[in-house]
Amino acid sequence: AARRPPRAAGRRPPRKISPLAAMSFSGAKVAPGATAKVETPAGELLHLSQACLDPATQSGASAKVLVEQNGTSYAVAVLREGGQECCALDLFLDTKEAKLKVTGKATVHLTGYFESEDMDDEDEDDDEEEPAPAK
Repeated sequence: AARRPPRAAGRRPPRKISPLAAMSFSGAKVAPGATAKVETPAGELLHLSQACLDPATQSGASAKVLVEQNGTSYAVAVLREGGQECCALDLFLDTKEAKLKVTGKATVHLTGYFESEDMDDEDEDDDEEEPAPAK
């Protein structure tokens, strides 16, 4: 029978790919008055993590990033050149139900990643602690 060559000292065996490695980048440049066109893969949510003004934004220009859902608009970021030009976000969106729109005078770069809808369910199992035995 064939024998495996010995492992080099200090080398680890290959590790399994974690669910986090399955995430994929998403980015959109959204002009004033436009709605972001984001194609979400089936079974995934968009995790919107940042909104930044386009580097070519004119001095003093501003923009608002809105999430439109069920006929209502919600402001999630207000950006102004020379002031707050970037905003960290932590939004999970189903782009079939919610739309991202930019108003104002500046183009906005929206970045984030796609994540499996059931990823949170997997994490909950790992985080549960065993109950302490009754005394």
